[in-house]
Amino acid sequence: MNRAQQKLTTREKLFDSAIILFNKQGIKQTKIIDIAQHANVSTGTFYVHFKSKEEIISSIYYEEFNRFMFTKIKSINQNELNLRTYLLKIGVLELKFAEKVGVEITTVAFESNLKTNMTIIGNHSKKRSFSHEIKKTIDRSTSLDSEYKTVVFKEFETIIRGIMMTWCFNNGKENIVDFGTALLNRYLINIK
Repeated sequence: MNRAQQKLTTREKLFDSAIILFNKQGIKQTKIIDIAQHANVSTGTFYVHFKSKEEIISSIYYEEFNRFMFTKIKSINQNELNLRTYLLKIGVLELKFAEKVGVEITTVAFESNLKTNMTIIGNHSKKRSFSHEIKKTIDRSTSLDSEYKTVVFKEFETIIRGIMMTWCFNNGKENIVDFGTALLNRYLINIK
C-alpha cells in the first residue's frame, strides 16, 4: 500500500471509530484518545489528520459523505432510470448516511458547517462534490425545461437538508429514512 492509500485508510478508520464512539458514548464524552485507540492509531496520528473533534465531524459530513455518495451514485445506472426515480434513490441514500452517522453527529455537523459558511461563503457547496453529480444528472434530463433544472436542483437539495434538520430538531425520534422517503415521494410526484 502506498503512502496516499495508507493515509486514506487511516482517515477511514478514524471516521469509522469516531462514528461508533460518538453514537455509543456521545460526542462530549468521547475523547480524542478514545477515537485513536479504537482506530488502532496513536493520538499523534489523529492530530496529523484532524485538529479537533469538531474537525473530524465536519470531515465526516464532507469527505466521508462524498465518498459514500460517490460510491453509491456509481452503482445506480442512471440510463435506466427516469429523473424522479434517480432523485428518490439519491435522496434516500443521503438520508441513510445521516441515519448511519446518527442524529448527534448530524446536528453538530450542521452547526459547524453553518458557522464556517458564514465566514467562508459558498464553502458548503464547494465541499459537497457529490451534489455536482446530481446537478449534472438534472441538467442532462430531457424531461425538464432548461430554466426549471436549476429550480429542481435547489428544491431537491433544500428538501433533503430540511428533512435532516427536522430529524435533528426532533432528536431523531422518527426514522429519517421513512419520514424522508414519504416527503420526497410527495415532492417528486410531478417530475418525470
